[in-house]
This record gives sequence, structure tokens and C-alpha cells, in this order.
Amino acid sequence: MDYTGNCSRCVQTQSQLSKSDIFGVLQNDRRRHVLELLRSHGNQSVRSLSEEIARLEAENGEPNSSVRKSIYISLLQTHIPKMESLGIITYNREHDTVELLPAVHDFDVYMETANKSGNIWSRFYLGLSILAIGGSLTILSGLIECISSSQWMLFVSIIFLVSSTTNMCHFHKLEG
Repeated sequence: MDYTGNCSRCVQTQSQLSKSDIFGVLQNDRRRHVLELLRSHGNQSVRSLSEEIARLEAENGEPNSSVRKSIYISLLQTHIPKMESLGIITYNREHDTVELLPAVHDFDVYMETANKSGNIWSRFYLGLSILAIGGSLTILSGLIECISSSQWMLFVSIIFLVSSTTNMCHFHKLEG
């Protein structure tokens, strides 16, 4: 493998990565941060990735230059080569840019689960539950009389059925 973006395993891995490979990448905070940053901001230089990861790791305050340098070196020597060998990213040494490759879509379901701020589906179902309870209380209290409790129950059940089916299809599509 060279660092111009040409990876010998890229052709093999674009079809689908094994769960072992995916978990191997996601178990490391820095690799997970690289994927999250590239997803949200697009192509990045290694320097900007290392600076942002240093800020994320520092949590409070600005990280010092030795921490940023340590992260920069670990990205170049360990994390970027590992992810590049799996065909997830490509690193162009000449332009010092890291770019996501299509194989990153194999991570979608796992990134959602690994996201420490809560995943999208969890928030969706929480909001749907709050809507169902709020609507039920409103109907039971008599504030809305044009919808019966039976109609509301059927409506909420259909929404949960459609949502869970969509969620299940989404996960099965990503897994295989």
C-alpha cells in the first residue's frame, strides 16, 4: 500500500467489510472520530483532523501542542493506514487529505449505535412515544373530541409499525 490513495485491498472491501473489521475500527475513539469528522465536514487534512480530535479528547480547555503532535503522529502511523488498508478512507500524501470511500457505508448502522450522543432512531422513537402519550392524554381529557381513543390507538399503532418496519429494513440493508 502506498499513501497516494492506492490501496491493494480497496477493491476487495468495497463490497462489504466483516463485522470484525468494522468493530476493530470502531473500538478506537480516534478512528471513530476520524469517521465522524469526515462524514460531517468532508475531506480533511491530517492536521485539521488531529487538531479537532485533540479538542474532543481535551473536553475542557485547549490541548497543548505536544498532545496535538502526538495525535497527528498516531493518525499518520497507525489509524489512517489501518482504515486505508480496509478501504474505508484514502490518504493523499501529496495533498495531505483524507477522504471517505464508499465502504464507509458498512459502518452506518454501527456508527449510529456507537454515537455517544444518542442515535437517530432512539431519538425518533422517544419523540414518537412522547407524541403518543401527549395525544392520548389530550383525547382522554376531552380537549379533542373529533378523534376517539380507538382511532388514536389505531393511528399510533400504525405509525409504530411503519417506523419499526422501516428501521428494521434499514438495518438489514446495511448488514447485508
